[in-house]
Amino acid sequence: MAIIKKITKKEENYVMKGKITCCDAQYNDCTNNEEKFVRIQTFGSVDRIEKGKQSQVIHISKEMAKQLISLLKESFNL
Repeated sequence: MAIIKKITKKEENYVMKGKITCCDAQYNDCTNNEEKFVRIQTFGSVDRIEKGKQSQVIHISKEMAKQLISLLKESFNL
């Protein structure tokens, strides 16, 4: 479980290498010490030995959501 507190852009372009897998994700609202978060959890790919096991969980606060929206708009020219 991780709460993203800071996100910065690395200026160098990243080229994906190796095998890329796809996974499913779920989200829900949650609170921690009266602060609201969106919780996103991903699940292992179809190749994973333990099918349906949670892989990563991140928690995004309202302030981080605002920053991510801005970054996504910039990256995708939305």
